Amino acid sequence: MEDRLRYWTEWLYGRLKAYEQSGRKGLNPTLAYMQAWDERLGHPHRKYPIIHVAGTNGKGSTAAFLASILQAAGYKVGLHTSPHLWRFTERMLVNGQEPSIGWIDAFLRRWQAEIEALQLSFFEATVGMSLQWFADAQVDIAVVEVGLGGRWDATNIVQPLISVITPIGWDHVEILGPTLTHIAGEKAGIIKAGRPVVVAPAQPPEALPVFQKVALEQKAPLTWAPLHVEATDWVETPEAFYRRFHSVDTGKSFVSPLTGDYQAVNLSTVLSTLALLRAEGWAIPETALLLGIQQVTHHTRLRGRAEWKKIGKKYLLLDVAHNPHGFQALKSFLKIVPVQLEGLVIGFSREKDIRQCLEVLGGWEGLVFFTQAATPRALEASALQALAQSAGYPAGQSYPTVSEALAAALKACDTVLVTGSVFVVAEALRAVETTP
Repeated sequence: MEDRLRYWTEWLYGRLKAYEQSGRKGLNPTLAYMQAWDERLGHPHRKYPIIHVAGTNGKGSTAAFLASILQAAGYKVGLHTSPHLWRFTERMLVNGQEPSIGWIDAFLRRWQAEIEALQLSFFEATVGMSLQWFADAQVDIAVVEVGLGGRWDATNIVQPLISVITPIGWDHVEILGPTLTHIAGEKAGIIKAGRPVVVAPAQPPEALPVFQKVALEQKAPLTWAPLHVEATDWVETPEAFYRRFHSVDTGKSFVSPLTGDYQAVNLSTVLSTLALLRAEGWAIPETALLLGIQQVTHHTRLRGRAEWKKIGKKYLLLDVAHNPHGFQALKSFLKIVPVQLEGLVIGFSREKDIRQCLEVLGGWEGLVFFTQAATPRALEASALQALAQSAGYPAGQSYPTVSEALAAALKACDTVLVTGSVFVVAEALRAVETTP
C-alpha cells in the first residue's frame, strides 16, 4: 500500500499546481474552483461544526492547541493544517491519526478524473479530501487552519461555529497586499454572518479597525482576546525542555512542549475560544485543558514551534519562523532560552523577505551553516550565504542539503538552532529521528 501512497503523492504534485512547489502559481484567487469541488463532494463540511483559524503567525499552534484540548475532553476531532512535514496525509488528522492509505487510494480513484476536470490546485484537492475524511470518520468537531490569507483560501467555503484570527504580520505580500491593512482585510475574509469571531491579542494597530468593520458588517459577535496568559519557567526532561505557562485569570499553570514566549498569545486566544465553546454547551473540563496543552505535539503532530530535542548531550532548537514577524518573536525568545546557542542552521524559500528576516534576527555571533531544503522554492545555500554576509553575518559555510548542514553543526557545536523554513525544519527532524 505504501506504493499507492507514493503514486498518489507523485500524481498530486506532478499533475496539480502546489504552492509548496511553485509559489504563487499554485494558487487560484477565487473560490469558484473550491465551491464546484465542494458541490461534487456533497458539502461534507456541513455534517460537523468547524472552528476556522486564520492569521499570519500562531495559527498552526492555536489550531493544534484547540484540537488537542477538545480531544482530551473526549471528542472526536478533525484537524486540517498545512503545510505538511513529510506526508500530505498529515494535513488531515482525526484524533491525531492520518487516513489509511486504503481510504486515500479509494478516494482518489473515485475523484481523480473530477479533480483534473475541475483543474484544482493541490491545496484545493487536499482540502476537499480533508473535509470528506472528517465526514467519513464522523468527527464531533473539526479545527480547520487557513492555508494562506483567508478571503480566497480554499478552506473559506466552510460556515464556522467560531472564526479565530491569530496575530497578523508581514508575509505573502505579493499575494495579500502591500500593507498590514490589506493583509488584515484578507484575513478578515473568514468572518461569517452571525458567527462569533475571536481576535488574538498582539495585533498591529492597523488591523483592529479592519476586524471591527468586517465584524459589524457581518453582524458577527466579536471577542477581543485579552492577553491573560504569561510564560514563566522552564521544565527539563531527559528528552527536551518544556515551558510552563500561567493563567492570570484562573491561577492555573500548564506545561507545553511548544516553548516560545509567543505561545502566551496563542494560549490566550485558545482560552477565549474555549469560553465561547463552553457557553455553547461543549463540555471541556480543566483537566482536558491541562492535558491537551501538555500533549499537543502527541495529539496533533505539530512540530518545530520552538521545539527542543536532546541528542545525547547536545541540544537542538527547531523553529519554523519564516517571515519578519516570526523572526522578531524568535529573536525575543532567544534572549531567555535555557542554554546558549552556538550554531545556526538556516535556509529559506526564495520568495520570502529574507533580508529583513536576517536583519531582524541580527548578525549571529556563533557558527553559521547555510543550507537549502529539497524543494524548488528553496533559495540556494550559496546565495543565502552571500546575502547574509552583506547583512553582517559571519562567512559561515554553505551545504547543499539540510542533513549535511545539521551534521556539520552538531559536530562543531553543543547547541544548535534550526530555522528559516518549515521545509528546513522538517528535513532536520527527519535527519535526527531516522539516524540510529
